[in-house]
Amino acid sequence: MQLMEKTFKRNPTLKSKFQLQTQQVQEAIQRRNAGAHVLRVEGSTIYIPVVFHIVLKNPNLVTDAQIQAQIDRLNIDYAGLNPDSTLIPARFKPYFAKPNIQFKLAQRNANDEPSDGIDRVTTAIDNFTIDDIRVKYAALGGADAWDHNRFFNVWIADLGQQYLGYSTFPNSSPAAEDGVVIKYTTLPGNPGVYGKGRTLTHETGHFFYLYHIWGDEPDCAADDFIDDTPLQGNYTSGCSHPNDPCTPDSKGGVMYQNFMDYTDDACMVMFTLEQKNRMETSANLYRPSLVASNGADPVIVYNLDAAAKSINVPLQRICSPTFSPVITVRNPGAQTITALTIKATLENGTSSVTSWTGSLASLKETSVTLKAVTVPAEGVHTLNVEISNPNGSTDENTGNDVLTLAFQYYAALTPPYKEDFENTTFPPARWDIVNPDKDITWERTTLAAKTGNGAAIMRNFDYRANGTKDYLRLPLMNLATGDSAFMTFQLAAAAVTDTGTADNPFDTLEVLISKDCGATFTSLYKKGGKDLLTKLKPDSNSYKPTATEWRKDSVNLTPYLNAGQILLAFANTNEHENNIYLDDVNVYTYSASEVLKTKGFMITPNPTSNRITIQFYPYPAYVKGINIFNSQGQQVASQKLNAAGSSGYTFDLSGMASGVYMVQIVLGDGVITRKVIKR
Repeated sequence: MQLMEKTFKRNPTLKSKFQLQTQQVQEAIQRRNAGAHVLRVEGSTIYIPVVFHIVLKNPNLVTDAQIQAQIDRLNIDYAGLNPDSTLIPARFKPYFAKPNIQFKLAQRNANDEPSDGIDRVTTAIDNFTIDDIRVKYAALGGADAWDHNRFFNVWIADLGQQYLGYSTFPNSSPAAEDGVVIKYTTLPGNPGVYGKGRTLTHETGHFFYLYHIWGDEPDCAADDFIDDTPLQGNYTSGCSHPNDPCTPDSKGGVMYQNFMDYTDDACMVMFTLEQKNRMETSANLYRPSLVASNGADPVIVYNLDAAAKSINVPLQRICSPTFSPVITVRNPGAQTITALTIKATLENGTSSVTSWTGSLASLKETSVTLKAVTVPAEGVHTLNVEISNPNGSTDENTGNDVLTLAFQYYAALTPPYKEDFENTTFPPARWDIVNPDKDITWERTTLAAKTGNGAAIMRNFDYRANGTKDYLRLPLMNLATGDSAFMTFQLAAAAVTDTGTADNPFDTLEVLISKDCGATFTSLYKKGGKDLLTKLKPDSNSYKPTATEWRKDSVNLTPYLNAGQILLAFANTNEHENNIYLDDVNVYTYSASEVLKTKGFMITPNPTSNRITIQFYPYPAYVKGINIFNSQGQQVASQKLNAAGSSGYTFDLSGMASGVYMVQIVLGDGVITRKVIKR
């Protein structure tokens, strides 16, 4: 519960959604109870496939026998078959329940290949804390979750001295963090009062939506949303009978024997009927794919089985009409594969056939580059890849032989190019979106726009998967003309958290450029926190900018003139702060006059009656800003600049007195000053 409160403090929208979900599950339980009075039928047993990720400096400290003993303990407790249920006081025996939930070690992994349900990972980290997500990410020293829709992920780690375990509630965390973490010394067979395996019994209750029996507040008003557990003022420790003011002995006393209390393992022995109903209802309501998962079913291993695992090239688009597909082939069968036939076919029937030879051992994979194919025209196309004839024989499992991918090809455009998102088609023609986690991503909105009715939005306010990137990629372009090139765009952004908050990760917006059709990118622009925001005051609601909360930003593309085809992309890194809007994207080249080329910069017109424009050629690498002073030395206008640059900067002097003004160009290594006459 402490972990969830930290999550809610960081993500206020998540709390409101969770509260709504809590109401929904209560209503579902009420409907179930009403039906039970009529039907009087017990539900069928729910089977949950479990994977244990053992993340320790020496993961072999935990034996297979201990894992099996832990599964056995779960199943005994959740079947109500624990012999120590005799410890239940007579007054609570009518409420003793046998939940219809059982657990099985996974017999396949996320790739549907044989597994024993035990994932051992050696880590360099001494111990993890309750708010330390590293245990759940391989890149951070932990172990990646298997698909939480198919597997109940349990991480076993060293949690130091303070914690025994913690759990996520349904829909209360990113998918990659959904599951339970327990300390390795809580497994059955370990010494001490918490060494009988019931920490996982307790945390699994949270996983299926049970609260602590005392309601997580040290008073009698807090509730666990369970009608047949007595009110309890605080948690119980040890095995002693507490004298609780909420339900004193004269009124029957508290149920410290409940699995959702903090008593020693030897003293927690029961779930109640209402807890059983809540867990079963929550499993079916919020974890239906886990209930229906085949993760605990054994895998049929064929002797000869070649699988087309993925299409790696193209990645959504190609930049030349002729390309060579690249695929990953895997051998899930028992026999080594030494030869394959691979056919690549486009939607118009154009195809190529590749004969592959090599040595692909069981449960290994390899990358194969296929013979080239050519798309007939610009537009969206479909690639179909089929593998056959492993070792010159019949594939015993044809269900994994075919892959299909939609991709696009458009020739490079020459700027100027503008996109205002007024067309309802999104992404616009020639654009595409890369959404690695298949979650919330870039979309069109009419909630706000700098001009017109439409804009692009990244709904970080609703996006729980912290640290993920989503890419909005522009059309392929060729900056073949002009003396300089720029991209400008209108931006609006806000945050939930105050920008002065120390160590807080904020949403980030980048502009990236690729010279190899998106295989690799270079960052040209990166802003986060107060540098990104157009509304500095924290906004705890889903952000909708006003007309004045937009800013025009610019990116200097001049180094990429005559560099061949380029691919530009906006990249959003989500930290679950607030929404980011884009509008009026403009890519253009600029041809400088001979006078500007000679002088390096110009101020025109001079003299002026109203506006002046300051132009650079080439754009200075270390420009910092432009300041304008009147004849008394008072600063009357200024603009901070950066290396992104623009072809020109305009200042309006129409409201200022006639006379002489000094324009100051501030560079990294000095200052340039020029005189302007205002009529």
